[in-house]
Amino acid sequence: MKHRIFISYSYKDKPFVEWLVAALSYEDISVWYDEQEIHVGDSLHTRIEEGLIASSFLIVVLSKSSLESKWVRFELNSALLYSAQKSGIKILPILIEKVEIPPDIASYRYADFTLDRQLALKALVQAINQAEHKPSRIPTWDFIDSVTFEDLVFELLVKEGFEVVRQSGVRDSGFDFVAYFQKTIAGNLITNEKWIVEARFYRNSKLSVPIIAQLYGIAKIVNASVVLLVTSSTITNASKEFIIQNIKDIRIIVWDETILADLLSKHEDIWNKYFSSTPALNRAPVKIIDSELHSINQLVSRLKECPEGQKGWKDYEQICIDILNYLFVPPLKQPKIQSRTESGLDIRDALYPNRCDHPNWKFIRTDYDARYILFEFKNYKINNGGLEIDKSVVNQVRNYLKQTIGRIGFVCGRKEPKFSAFEASKQAYIEEKKIILFLRDQHLIEMLMRKYRKEDPSDIILDLIDEFNLNF
Repeated sequence: MKHRIFISYSYKDKPFVEWLVAALSYEDISVWYDEQEIHVGDSLHTRIEEGLIASSFLIVVLSKSSLESKWVRFELNSALLYSAQKSGIKILPILIEKVEIPPDIASYRYADFTLDRQLALKALVQAINQAEHKPSRIPTWDFIDSVTFEDLVFELLVKEGFEVVRQSGVRDSGFDFVAYFQKTIAGNLITNEKWIVEARFYRNSKLSVPIIAQLYGIAKIVNASVVLLVTSSTITNASKEFIIQNIKDIRIIVWDETILADLLSKHEDIWNKYFSSTPALNRAPVKIIDSELHSINQLVSRLKECPEGQKGWKDYEQICIDILNYLFVPPLKQPKIQSRTESGLDIRDALYPNRCDHPNWKFIRTDYDARYILFEFKNYKINNGGLEIDKSVVNQVRNYLKQTIGRIGFVCGRKEPKFSAFEASKQAYIEEKKIILFLRDQHLIEMLMRKYRKEDPSDIILDLIDEFNLNF
């Protein structure tokens, strides 16, 4: 058998997985999955690492039960997925129930098994065979600049069948290319869709909300049907949410670092032109779980396994502080912990002294008088009524933000804030220019992921500030 596949799934989906294993085996594709190769006493981390290293592909089975499974949630850890992809392992999500795609794998194209199982299987096998013959090579951007990146994007668009027109070198249009793509509509008629294309070359940043909002406005003005953003990096979670919630009439498509790797592997001549000094990826053994990833996994596991409500209150506070220290100390100083009593609980807030010259924190100190960065922690139960992140929580933080501290504070919570919390946050800004923002578990995990990728986790903080200002 020439292929080897690692399958991540929930035991509740075992009947489907057994069918899939049999179907893939018939196609001469070898499959690693836990019933066959994980045994009592095996270390979960070690066996997953061994299974991934020995595999060319990671199939993630997405269903309601799998997204609730501790096993699958561990395998969907952003850092683990990133490390696997950088090691040349192809990520192949497959959908067997209509569920929301997790942010960790939202940029990957998935096979939909919810409608026609045989057709989806055929597409999956084809994707595996094509990728095996031309494995994705991970581009190294060390010798690429923004101008060269634009040239690369232009050539990829032409190869993918677009008719492309470059914009003026002055760039007063706000985007790089106009591209036309032929589309067949009802009655076998052919029409040309008008796309505007923006190429964004980043080494340490991500596509953020202001960029999306600006291009959306331009697309409306020039009557474009689609906005295509091409980036050497990825897109922020705040941007994904902004697209889902605010943009309905124009399609926003992102070619991120993962899709670019696939396209560059597909077009050998473009790879050779721009990356001839970068060797093709060989499947040499690569250790998936390194020491830094192990530390991040421990933090993520502690966060996800912490009980909700009063039982896990102190643990949640400590986990959040440990994560924030890992992320931001340095450049921020060690936090000053403030204790108080609320609702029969001993509450702790963390004040991080902000005296550094780091660009993001210096901007926050200058614009919001933030001599300290305030974080408050709320471990309210998600699905059990009770205490809420509402206007009273916002007002507590608002009152705490004295002149000696600054005008920005964060509420770390597991529960979605109530509408009244957002309204109170707006009122605090209108009346006192104070910004109170909400951090969820996924924000903390995404910042850990950025830290692992040698990117700046505080960019997420700026994204939240941008989102607040744009939605004000």
